[in-house]
Amino acid sequence: MPQWLRSVLAIVAGFLFIGLLSVGTDGIVRGLYPNAFGADSGTSNTAVLLGSTIYVGIYAIAGCWLAAALAGRRPMMHALILGVLGLALNLAGVARMLHLFPTWYTVVNVLLVMPYAWIGGKLRERQLERRGAVRAPAAA
Repeated sequence: MPQWLRSVLAIVAGFLFIGLLSVGTDGIVRGLYPNAFGADSGTSNTAVLLGSTIYVGIYAIAGCWLAAALAGRRPMMHALILGVLGLALNLAGVARMLHLFPTWYTVVNVLLVMPYAWIGGKLRERQLERRGAVRAPAAA
């Protein structure tokens, strides 16, 4: 398989992993706590919003790790590309959904996208370093 195709498939796999788990968990939360959501599907319930931030963060880190692992080469680059894709989609959704959630929730979640991607990439790099597949740069 050509490396460019492997890269694209790795990023798509990470994206689908994050998206499917996030949407699925959102559905479960909405089913368990229907009174926490308004008629327009928004909420200001702090516990629900913090929980959502936590599970989406876990999924995002894992999805970026997955993209980095499947890519084969340059794991951090692939994790960060997935992060940029996620950031672009988050920013596109902000204007559409800003009225559904408190401003703090929207801002925090946009600001966390790239750190999640970096953590996922870093976890993969450390895993490879422990296996001896990637050498850490020499200290200056």
